[in-house]
Amino acid sequence: MPLTPFHWGPSSWIGLALFKILDFPALMMASVVVDIEPFCVLLFNLNYPLHGFFHSVLGGSILAILTAVVLYFLQGKIKKIMAVFKLAQDSSFKKILVTSFFGVYFHILLDSFLYSEIKPFYPLEINPFLGLFSVSQIYLFCALSFLVGILLYLIKLARSKNN
Repeated sequence: MPLTPFHWGPSSWIGLALFKILDFPALMMASVVVDIEPFCVLLFNLNYPLHGFFHSVLGGSILAILTAVVLYFLQGKIKKIMAVFKLAQDSSFKKILVTSFFGVYFHILLDSFLYSEIKPFYPLEINPFLGLFSVSQIYLFCALSFLVGILLYLIKLARSKNN
């Protein structure tokens, strides 16, 4: 997606709905880390597809592992920041790793509906998801998801005040 924050819409409500199962900060980071690739392509004017290797299961897996390792070592600092938003969690490397894979793969899936250069199952040169949903449908899903995420966050805050 040209606007990477659109990925935070689905990640926010999924992360809040599955708060006890997934690591919320890992999901939020993993859902956008994939777009470092098109950012670098644009920034350095590279002769490379905007959505290349890291927008595949193979490349995304590398990003998920790297994201999980970095977030695991930053866990203490992240927990303090998340506490400000009443979203602190105790987590493990396994939980962060599984969540990172989920976030990265979900990003790749969403983008696979939109971009012809994405080959999600690289080295296979296919994208069976392309065109299954229109650009406007995906954007609407992401925007509405963000609203659902805000609603779930407000519910979570209200419940924490009652406890």
